[in-house]
Amino acid sequence: MKELPVTGTSALLEILSPHVPDDLINLLFAQKSRRGRPRLFSAAQLFRVNLLALLTPAHSFNLLVALLAEHRPWRSFARLRNRLVLPDAKMLHEFRDRLDLAKLRCINKSLLALLLEDCDGLAKTVSLIDATDLPAATNSYKKTQSVSTAPNAQTPVLAVARMDRAVTSLGIKSTPFDYGFDTIVPAFCWSH
Repeated sequence: MKELPVTGTSALLEILSPHVPDDLINLLFAQKSRRGRPRLFSAAQLFRVNLLALLTPAHSFNLLVALLAEHRPWRSFARLRNRLVLPDAKMLHEFRDRLDLAKLRCINKSLLALLLEDCDGLAKTVSLIDATDLPAATNSYKKTQSVSTAPNAQTPVLAVARMDRAVTSLGIKSTPFDYGFDTIVPAFCWSH
């Protein structure tokens, strides 16, 4: 099995470029005829520039746009012909907002079909984990449970409890490891 080149190199971008389904992406983002100026960049070009944020060391759109003019392999991967006419960060953010889950799944399905097409003769089972439907674990990190209260009534008890909690959190807590802080901290406090 041959290893892929290092992330961000032009060799990796050359290997990955033929696998991006440009026609499908342009079809997914096809709009009815619009009046006015035509768009400067196709949906496939903007998708490829978004991929560059993952495949290169420039992980923000602002940095990517600043470095895009200097890196010819990046521009050729994104199929941007002109060094001076490049998408800006606002265009990339707007495109990412239009790139919803259904479109991403359709692109993923196309890429997966090409990947599995090469595995027809193999007797192996391939499973891919799709975690997009799992709920986020947002409540597990909360310190307190929410208390149901009347909608317009203020509860002074919660305010007192929160204030009390803030005061007790300033105390010194014991830790399972002994770093010798009990001798350092009192000496520091008494000397000042």
